[in-house]
Amino acid sequence: MRPLFVVPFALASSSAFAANPLAVQLVADTTAVVPGEPFTLGLRLQHPAGWHTYWKHPGAVGLATTVKWELPPNFRAGEIQWPAPRVVTMAGHQAQGYEGEVLLMIPMTTVPATISAKEATFTARVSWMCCGTTCEPAADVPVSLTLPVADAAAPANAELFAKFRALVPQTDSAWKTSVRRDGDIVLLTVKPPSPSGAAPEIRFFTGDGQIDSDSPQKFETSKTGDFRLSLVKSEFGPAAAPSLPGVFAISAGGETHWIAIDPRYSGCAAR
Repeated sequence: MRPLFVVPFALASSSAFAANPLAVQLVADTTAVVPGEPFTLGLRLQHPAGWHTYWKHPGAVGLATTVKWELPPNFRAGEIQWPAPRVVTMAGHQAQGYEGEVLLMIPMTTVPATISAKEATFTARVSWMCCGTTCEPAADVPVSLTLPVADAAAPANAELFAKFRALVPQTDSAWKTSVRRDGDIVLLTVKPPSPSGAAPEIRFFTGDGQIDSDSPQKFETSKTGDFRLSLVKSEFGPAAAPSLPGVFAISAGGETHWIAIDPRYSGCAAR
């Protein structure tokens, strides 16, 4: 049986979403479900020019994309693996999200060792906020994918998954970070593993809303080569978080690196 690798949003039956500009597909990194072997599904979001959706924390405006699963018996899904965000703008406000094409990857962390059915159908009920000149919300839109059950499988959509797996920010112990509060300002210091040549562009993306994504981020390089960011606290963020989760992006020489960080504030006891 030929697997159904993609199911376009246009197949969703609800006419309430007919005008929504976002195209949504459910794809897999495998041609078949092999009992007992984990695999990954992906929500492929394709935005028309001038439109965007939002990262796991949208920042100052917007709503993150969410998914509720309807899975075959005894399957379990993991958390969304989010590629690095970009700065997106809505109504003049800077937020955190995606433009163009993005793949939100979700591992099937539990696959039963025995599957009696000949095929497995996975349904994601997806909610999102897609914004351009206006914002077009969608809620619980069903997108489905059916795969055969087999003793062996081959990779599928390998180029697509490889591209976006490489964009998921990872921690890197070679980059040292520290953070402290100074009133309404958060001072983040990042020590790179080696001195930077060309003057870089720096951006911090807040993972929990502590930082106001719409406020300017003041950046300077110290005499020792450390990067120092002055970040404005959000009035809507957590008041007394012990650490600063998020993504530190550095662009230089035509390349951008995204590093997941979560430094503890100075003076906070270790957990």
